[in-house]
Amino acid sequence: MLRRKKGKSYPLLMKRTSSLMFVLLVLFWPACNKGQKSKSNASVEFIDGVECIHNTGTALHPDKTVTFVEDLSISGEDKDGNIILYEPMLSFVDDNENIYIIEIKDQVIKVFGPDGKYIKTIGAKGSGPGEFQTMTYLAVTKDGKLVVMDQTSRRTSLFDSSGRFLKSFHWQTYYSGFIMIKSSSYITSEFIYSGDRQFRNLFVKEVDFNGKEIRSYGEFTTSEPKIIRQGKYTTYFSLPVSTDSIFAGDPDRGLFYHCVNNKYIIDVYDTSGKLLRKIDRPYEPVPFTDKDAKAYRARFGDLTNDFLRKAIEEMEMPKVKSVVERMYVDDKGNLWIRTNEIKEEEDKILTAFDIFDSDGYYFAKVWTAIIPYIFKKGKMYRMDTDQDTGYQSLKRYKVIWK
Repeated sequence: MLRRKKGKSYPLLMKRTSSLMFVLLVLFWPACNKGQKSKSNASVEFIDGVECIHNTGTALHPDKTVTFVEDLSISGEDKDGNIILYEPMLSFVDDNENIYIIEIKDQVIKVFGPDGKYIKTIGAKGSGPGEFQTMTYLAVTKDGKLVVMDQTSRRTSLFDSSGRFLKSFHWQTYYSGFIMIKSSSYITSEFIYSGDRQFRNLFVKEVDFNGKEIRSYGEFTTSEPKIIRQGKYTTYFSLPVSTDSIFAGDPDRGLFYHCVNNKYIIDVYDTSGKLLRKIDRPYEPVPFTDKDAKAYRARFGDLTNDFLRKAIEEMEMPKVKSVVERMYVDDKGNLWIRTNEIKEEEDKILTAFDIFDSDGYYFAKVWTAIIPYIFKKGKMYRMDTDQDTGYQSLKRYKVIWK
């Protein structure tokens, strides 16, 4: 009896299930298709297991804009005229929104709270433990450890969350910057010089907090200087346009980005060094103009050596500028590509940023007079210079999308 009843009802059950699935498909298909359609202007292919996203030259949201609204300023002087910041360099904002600023002249780190109030000073000028000669970069781990690079002493120093010195280690080569900070290590650029100083190789490596190399991600592209020889003397000048590797890290998602600045191709790696994705889009390089050439030569206007001055004047100028100037990752995982496109609008110089979402799709193109630097929890931080006093101030802005 039970088996016959189940047998007789089975076709009816299948019919009802099929009908239900059809209804659900009709209901949900538009929503799913809408998500697919929003990125349909890009084509995707997989080559040797790597996702290659070929974006078009038009952003998904061409009318999207971003506005930076100032909500905090830490100025060079307080209300009583006391100097707070002398020669500051904004370096890091931690997860608690504390602001870390390097004082270049004094070689100390000043820490300010989210309300802009001074909290403490870390370090001192010198060569002893916990002291600095030429700080270049700092970062803070998720658990509050402060990690500081000193270029002159070739040393990385660590402090606890209270600012107490923990330990340091020296470099055998030259490290430059934090591509990504992790809980007990960091990913950095390493320069290895061979022979004369003009020959250098660029590697990306992960190093733990004892100075031990964990892994190497390989060799990348680094710029070469203009070499001018006069008798037994050799002079090195930076070129007006150089081919160079540019990096950006996304520690929240465990990704880091790389591109060679003369091509619009971005490589996306995980922290093990595996290439996950390649992102590209069509791009017409910006011409290198006579005005640009004049500005470049003006940088050497104080040269007293006639031979060198003539060499700079006769140097062949490039036809186009580099494609990518810099890359940033914001707190939403969006990749900001600063190109060399600029325009004037209402007496302001606006710079173009191409923005890709965390999936690698060309999301928006925005123009802004305020160049972003650090993003944290819906806010952006940068240093501004007061045109009247010459003092630099820390500025924090709310990031508002429209």
